[in-house]
Amino acid sequence: MLKNNLLLTLAALLTLAACKPAEKTAADAPATQAAPAADSARPAHWGYEGEDGPPYWPKLSPVYAACGEGKSQSPINITKAEAGESSAWKLDYQKTKLKISHHAHVDDIIDNGHTIQVTVDGGSTMTTDKDTYVLKQFHFHTPSEHTVDGTHMPMEMHFVHQSADGKLAVVGVMVREGPANENLAKLITHFPAAKGETKHVADVELDLKLHLPDNVAAYHYSGSLTTPPCTENVDWMVLRDPITASPEQLAAFEAKLGKSNRPVQSLHGRSLRTRLLQSKAAE
Repeated sequence: MLKNNLLLTLAALLTLAACKPAEKTAADAPATQAAPAADSARPAHWGYEGEDGPPYWPKLSPVYAACGEGKSQSPINITKAEAGESSAWKLDYQKTKLKISHHAHVDDIIDNGHTIQVTVDGGSTMTTDKDTYVLKQFHFHTPSEHTVDGTHMPMEMHFVHQSADGKLAVVGVMVREGPANENLAKLITHFPAAKGETKHVADVELDLKLHLPDNVAAYHYSGSLTTPPCTENVDWMVLRDPITASPEQLAAFEAKLGKSNRPVQSLHGRSLRTRLLQSKAAE
């Protein structure tokens, strides 16, 4: 009997240990969003086509419920916006060393399913009437996720920012065919050879202002992440004017990324406003 009681006690202790989530340090927290709940630590696989594609995201995991039930989802189709007041919102983008990674899916990093992501050095910020957000990374989607009057651009860049209390703001930059872009040329040269590979190129520097148009007017709305778990309450600023990339550069990204855009979502009565972002990029 004593032996049996000891075995039952041991079994109970092992069960409690298995259910207790592992403790995390600050270094374990994701760079671009609050740490996920324990049941989302290993999210279900998702993709852009077939049975793992956007229509099925809400069914792949309860963690992805917002992808189907949310009423403030991104991306959206941008039409004529309401007139908004010009504000003191500012972009202050610095130069950064090149850190580039290519992943089919990355846990705990925002908006990085099937994309090329560049993690930037500290110092680049966006200041709004709500808060100051630090630029964490930028990445790419082909074709664009947002549309303007129903039309896609060949590519869209997302600059992901986070405030000190974990709130998110994303600046979307459309890319159309035209003259080559110096930054994109550097990225293409240093593309990782395979998915899952990360490169750190210490002697290559990017000037982030090359990813901004001369006129930094933006369409502003409240949205979500465009990949699972589709978390909402994300401030979106989609720049009105696109930047350019050469046909060869666009083809290089498309060959690497394939189709990597979520279909546009309903506005559900959300307002879309125009804002002027004052750019103070490094010279």
